[in-house]
Amino acid sequence: MNLLVPRLTRSVLTLLASAFLLTTLSSAGSPPVVDAHGLTPTFGGMLLAASFTPHGKDALTGAWFDGGHAKLLACKPHCMVVKSIPLDSPTIIGQDSLYRVVLAGDFRYTGRVKVVLRFEDMQLVTVSVPMSSASFSLSE
Repeated sequence: MNLLVPRLTRSVLTLLASAFLLTTLSSAGSPPVVDAHGLTPTFGGMLLAASFTPHGKDALTGAWFDGGHAKLLACKPHCMVVKSIPLDSPTIIGQDSLYRVVLAGDFRYTGRVKVVLRFEDMQLVTVSVPMSSASFSLSE
């Protein structure tokens, strides 16, 4: 009878350790939560405004839409193309931020644009981004 107690305890501990590791690894391996606020016209394309809430240290490494590849920019004080945007904590990208994502091309107002975002470890997130209709009515 004494032999069953250590095995049961070892089994329960193994089960608890496995559950802890699964929850830890699943949250660390998931891509950031993305809240796309909108697209506004800028010189030569559209500027993405969005917020990212990562599950640990991560980075935005690419962005695509129907028209092609978007540029990732670091603006300090002049904007330069970068290979990735670090996401160590909740991050906002847009007109007034250090980092920006610009979709190049000519756009017509369609209401929304689907953008695919790639993060470290090749994780992909697709977001439907609303376009600013007021700026299109001014430019047409």
